[in-house]
Amino acid sequence: MATLAYTSLTAGPTAPDRWVLFLHGLLGRGGNWRSFARRWVDAHPRSGAALVDLRLHGESTLAIEPPHTVPAAAADVLALVPSIPGPVEALVGHSLGGKVVLAMERASGHRFPRAVVLDASPSPRPDGLGAEQTRDILALLGRLPRAYRTRTDFVTAVEGGGQPRAIAQWLAMALRPAEGGFVLSLDLPGLESLYRSVLAEDDWDVVTSVPPGHRLAFVVGGASPTVEPAARARLAALAPEVTLEEIPGSGHWVHVDAPDATFAAVERALSSR
Repeated sequence: MATLAYTSLTAGPTAPDRWVLFLHGLLGRGGNWRSFARRWVDAHPRSGAALVDLRLHGESTLAIEPPHTVPAAAADVLALVPSIPGPVEALVGHSLGGKVVLAMERASGHRFPRAVVLDASPSPRPDGLGAEQTRDILALLGRLPRAYRTRTDFVTAVEGGGQPRAIAQWLAMALRPAEGGFVLSLDLPGLESLYRSVLAEDDWDVVTSVPPGHRLAFVVGGASPTVEPAARARLAALAPEVTLEEIPGSGHWVHVDAPDATFAAVERALSSR
């Protein structure tokens, strides 16, 4: 079983009496959540935030055995939970992290009373709709060299492959110092396996079995194709145990495109009773 890396954030001198786990998307890392989670603990000082590096991401890259799937990633996080210095009451996950949240709820029998899924569909997506950019990035990284003299050289190569500078700079976080420069420290076959698993997982059994008193919230980008219209309609019909909020004009990265609106939506979801 993998031992995942995570960063904890708290506010004030008093130890929190509850914790929220924040799970990132494919090719990301727990630190992607830092600004959002810092805002969360400052607003809710009784809560701590654990920013988890999922398998094959960030610092959670060593001695992790396949299969690299969403259920395996969920098992990793469930194994991490006893290491968190307090009860975990809520899960928040974006994209891959959202699918891991749903898999954790399935595997644990809805152990966590509050869960928020950001722009991930409960439906399988064999056509890859809404995941085209991730597919293209994985393909590009597979074509590019592993070693670079400078970080700028890597950013230039990714831009030359058709990705915007912001994405190239974000991907550069995966570079590690090596002799004479840097090396891209990603397990690309493993990440490709995770990507395929995200598209294959059908999570409607989890969504339609939320226990009374628990809440499962979906926050989706109004301009994102990831959660298809049929899934949005089905989610909207499952209230009150399941809620759906659309962030107008936002794309897949809802917490980046509209941080204030997304924060408010997560706050409503986690504070609902």
